[in-house]
Amino acid sequence: MKKQKKETLFYCYNCPTSGYFTVNGYKYFYGEDFRTAERYQEYVDCGFNMVQARGENSYSGEEWEGSNCQRVFREALKGGCKKILVTDGRFDHWIRDERNLVGKGRLFATEAELDKAVAECVAPYCTQEGFYGIQLFDEPMYDQFPAYGQLVRSLKRVLPNAYVQCNLLPMTAPERLLIPHEQWQEDVAGDKVATEQLSRVEIYEKYVGDFQKLTEMDSLHFDEYPFRREYIISGNTLPNYQLVARMCQKRGLDFRVVLQSFAHIWNGNHQNRRMTESDMYWQTNLAMGFGVREYSFYTYFAKPDFQYKDSAMGEMDGAAFINLDGSRTKLYEYTKRIIAEMKKLLDVSWKYEYQSSHIVTEAGKTCQDFDWTKYLYEDEKCPLETVVDKGVALVTRQTNGDDELYMFENIGNVRDELFDGAPPMQFTVKLPAGEKKFYFRGEEITAAANENGEYVFSLKVGDAIFVEIIK
Repeated sequence: MKKQKKETLFYCYNCPTSGYFTVNGYKYFYGEDFRTAERYQEYVDCGFNMVQARGENSYSGEEWEGSNCQRVFREALKGGCKKILVTDGRFDHWIRDERNLVGKGRLFATEAELDKAVAECVAPYCTQEGFYGIQLFDEPMYDQFPAYGQLVRSLKRVLPNAYVQCNLLPMTAPERLLIPHEQWQEDVAGDKVATEQLSRVEIYEKYVGDFQKLTEMDSLHFDEYPFRREYIISGNTLPNYQLVARMCQKRGLDFRVVLQSFAHIWNGNHQNRRMTESDMYWQTNLAMGFGVREYSFYTYFAKPDFQYKDSAMGEMDGAAFINLDGSRTKLYEYTKRIIAEMKKLLDVSWKYEYQSSHIVTEAGKTCQDFDWTKYLYEDEKCPLETVVDKGVALVTRQTNGDDELYMFENIGNVRDELFDGAPPMQFTVKLPAGEKKFYFRGEEITAAANENGEYVFSLKVGDAIFVEIIK
């Protein structure tokens, strides 16, 4: 049975700003409010189809008319974005401050009382043209799951057709956030937890699994950023993707991720390194290979108030698609092209479900020889006869009945690509029988087997070939 194609969401954190920014406690104004139809049209032109009303544009019960949130609805709709996601500060407050929302001595005595309060909160915006859903508290820690689950289930009762976005912590988060706090020492089911007996991966698996079980969400969503300080690729990225992809497969859930737009470097001071074109391909191909159904990016507009104490301009310019003054960066241009390429492949990829992922290394090496492949959640030999002439590659397999979709990606070291102009990887593979269709950067391409029945591809860091095998 073929999976029904749905619209894939593409969106960004920190959409057009009010033009105000803060440095060392002082507030400044650029002289222009960027929350205009023209700037939202620019956002849509980049390939994004949903806008978040969060941060300075979240809603917390103030007069709707004239509110920042209302402005986002009005201007985003004019700019062509028909889906708007609202952050309600009151919901975030409930999750942050309460372990449980319902029961004796709690904020609400019954679920009916909670539903009534939720309905009153959403009333000003849930009937507005363009309303798509609610974005709840970002990166909840384990102890917030009971309240989080009660609120999610209430929202589903009050707004059964609304999208609910819940972004989880990544595997790299401090362990104390992923397991029950000392104050509680029990999991969300009320069972005692011997956390000292769990490995890091087992702790994260429990964190993600218990969240889904308690909220009954039909998706799992996290932000795990592969590119770390000093051009290092995180060793947690692949196991994070593998673990969540496997859980989505087993439970019939959609997989959603946040991709990064910048990394940090240190040259005597904190600086930002904007994602290169190779970085973006590295991330987007990886996500598509794991069957991700929704893509968001952190961050679109340079953040106006996030800074390091020892860096006067912190993370403002250089960390986004759009600079603080509203000017476009190179990231905007090549990500626009990459998103367009991704959308061309969606008609193919939506038919398939993730099954497995495998690491292929150059002769004489294993996944243990590369910092970013040491800690795999699953490490099984690739089912295809594959060879790479250097570095390390990722092979993923998705299926639709007997049909298969493979991805072959060069996940080599980004540092080599940036500083040494790394030559392409030669990837050689013997493919299963069946009609074969090859895709590169969204376009169908032709490929022929050599005299040994092998297909040979040349892939730069971050590049990938998708091969559809139709039985």
